[in-house]
Amino acid sequence: MTDKNFSLTRRSFLGASSALAALPLINSPAAFALGRNDAADIRNYNPGNDWIRAFNDAFKDSDVVEVPEGVICENINTGIIIPAGKTLQVGGSLKGNGRGRFALQDGCKIIGKKGSLNNICLDVRGSDCVIQGVTLSGYGPVAQIYIGGKDKRTMRNLLIDNIVITKANYGILRQGFHNQFDGVKITNSHFTDLQGDAIEWNVAINDKNILISDHVIDNINCTNGKPFWGIGIGLAGSTYDNDYPEDQAVKNFVVANITGSNCRQLVHVENGKHFIIRNVKAKNITPEFSKKAGIDNATVAIYGCDNFIIDNVTMENSAGMLIGYGVIKGSYKSIPQNFKLNDIRMDNTALAYKLRGIQISSGNAQSFVAITNLDLKRASLELHNKPQHLFMRNINVMQDAGRGPALSMNFDLRKDVRGKFMARQDTLLSLANIKAVNEKGQGSVDIDRVDQHTVNATGINFRLPGK
Repeated sequence: MTDKNFSLTRRSFLGASSALAALPLINSPAAFALGRNDAADIRNYNPGNDWIRAFNDAFKDSDVVEVPEGVICENINTGIIIPAGKTLQVGGSLKGNGRGRFALQDGCKIIGKKGSLNNICLDVRGSDCVIQGVTLSGYGPVAQIYIGGKDKRTMRNLLIDNIVITKANYGILRQGFHNQFDGVKITNSHFTDLQGDAIEWNVAINDKNILISDHVIDNINCTNGKPFWGIGIGLAGSTYDNDYPEDQAVKNFVVANITGSNCRQLVHVENGKHFIIRNVKAKNITPEFSKKAGIDNATVAIYGCDNFIIDNVTMENSAGMLIGYGVIKGSYKSIPQNFKLNDIRMDNTALAYKLRGIQISSGNAQSFVAITNLDLKRASLELHNKPQHLFMRNINVMQDAGRGPALSMNFDLRKDVRGKFMARQDTLLSLANIKAVNEKGQGSVDIDRVDQHTVNATGINFRLPGK
């Protein structure tokens, strides 16, 4: 983990919000213009090659504006407000210099018909919006799709589906500190060759019912030196707090059916609660990417989270999982608690160098951790501190002897400031069917302190200090 000082979250609150917030909003019911339902061909509104004026005039006349296949609309270099309830159909190409954007009000849709946008931001400002079927690219905007605004309101039912984002900075960027989104589906999309995150749901403490699923993510590589860029999917709450308050956490979301490759970090959650990560396939998640971004190398990175499930994750020649503390100004906060890992597979037998296996810090009284059905090859399982109840079943770990123990359980951290999170009394360790060996099949376990605790273990040999 990188120890940095942030005003809201460990991931900085990106500057795109200030420029986009300056664009005026049209959200009142009166803004729903009455137009014809037949599509207006944008070419009929452009006698002087002024595409900005053409779009504004076309939306005044019709509920649906179409850019036909083969048509190129250039110099979209300023903000265009799509009136509420209107649809833009894109069969051709829209091009800008990075300063242009389409602002979607309530009920707006952008529907692709093999169409593309280059260096133009789609700025979501309302409920019941749809972005579907388009290809987005260009390094001009900070993000291809921006979801933010400073207007304190609740927006509902956003659908982003079947899009391609390539050769850009951020794909989808949410800055959620000021308002709320209830009901978001981001599905069936492809993100490739990005500098920033594919999907960044940042400081989203008010949002709920978020589904991020069925995506292919490849080659997220920050080469421009920007700190904390270069993650596949990232979600963040606000300030870490040992009491895990609901109003400071990103929560009530599902990340599922993700295929990721060639990046430094694939899925990232900090200060989160009540979430599920499931059905993830990862390959080549290594430190070769985003070398100067200052982020940990991990397929799944969890910081300071409570009440979550990670299920069915397959990793090949990749860094594994980091489940750890939040850190503010060098102070360790919000040790992870109340979570379950199940059906985790990791195979690094073809990897030339050592990467993190699964490293877990967990603690606090009246909390639990369940780890079941793990199969790690040429990787390690390492646990620090402990919750009040630690439940482990069906663990199979193999690590080369020269790389350290296959299984490490480090419970005696009383001299470490982080030891304050330990459950010191009435701790239950329940372990069964644990196999931790080196490449020769020899036991490879390091446990630094289990005395004065209840232990039920089979299939594992404990090596205690001094014994």
